[in-house]
Amino acid sequence: MILDYFFKLINRTLIVLLILNVNIMANEQPDYTVIKKDNEFEIRQYTNFLTATVETEGERDDAIGKGFRILFKYISGENKNKESISMTVPVMQKSTGANKWNVSFVVPKKFNLQNVPQPDNQSVKIINNPNLKVVVITFSGLFSDSNIKENEAKIRNYIKEKGLKIEEPAIYAGYNAPWTLWFLKRNEVLFKLAN
Repeated sequence: MILDYFFKLINRTLIVLLILNVNIMANEQPDYTVIKKDNEFEIRQYTNFLTATVETEGERDDAIGKGFRILFKYISGENKNKESISMTVPVMQKSTGANKWNVSFVVPKKFNLQNVPQPDNQSVKIINNPNLKVVVITFSGLFSDSNIKENEAKIRNYIKEKGLKIEEPAIYAGYNAPWTLWFLKRNEVLFKLAN
């Protein structure tokens, strides 16, 4: 009797979490075309998109948290227009040196360089990303150092095997809220392809 109640409660909770996760995953993301798919690897061509980017310091996990908070303030109205901006995906991170990281939010497609709200915080930069061509590995699980390193090693092996020319450093992309169940998460490691 108690066991039946417990399983029904777990089922209801999982259904609610799945519904919430689908709604969260419905966030806008940059448009791209898949040029080639090879198992978990893709070569993509992105259309032009903007990012709001801030440089932070610290270990990767700490740096993404600091950057997220600064960028969240920007999209919550800490900009010259005092305008709330929709949350998009992915949140991206790349190394810029020893314990230095760029953390980026994708700016919604309705904005361009002329109409994007300018940040109040001078450390937030609006960056244009034209004609971005990348090689990507997509994986689930936690957005942890070990999971990222494992998948970065896989994509580096793929790049070497295929003789692709890339630009360093790797870009780490997370698509889901922290409370998303690990097996439903979408994470990526990307490298820009050299021209």
